[in-house]
Amino acid sequence: MKQAILTAALLTALALPVAAQQVPAELDPLGLSDVQVRDKKHSDYGRVILGTLPGGARIAVELDRDGRVEEIEGRRGDRFPVSAVAPLIPEAVRANPSWPADAVLEKLDFDHHDRIEIEGRLADGREFDAEFARDGRLIDFDTDD
Repeated sequence: MKQAILTAALLTALALPVAAQQVPAELDPLGLSDVQVRDKKHSDYGRVILGTLPGGARIAVELDRDGRVEEIEGRRGDRFPVSAVAPLIPEAVRANPSWPADAVLEKLDFDHHDRIEIEGRLADGREFDAEFARDGRLIDFDTDD
């Protein structure tokens, strides 16, 4: 019994650095804890990083096959503040007057056509979805007025 417990503990300790190596450095500023790395259904399509942001929101980060962030989505209905993922957003987008810096997001999508799409709630509680070009231009912004 002691042997089995020691073996399990050793395997767990050895697995942690491997998981850390599978998380792109680009995600380091998010300060994720409770990180799990999983292959997508077809591992050729990339991986999914599951983790918890410092504020407690649980997220899933989808990576493409090259390890680039494709999407961040709240798990189990969790929303996350825009500020928690700001390091991943280009400065030009964050500088746009329409960028909802005080919103909470359900989803952040990095489109391969140089667009960033977001869905969530504004500070006043209205649901919204918006799309920005990576150069900062606002493409679309809809609310549930």
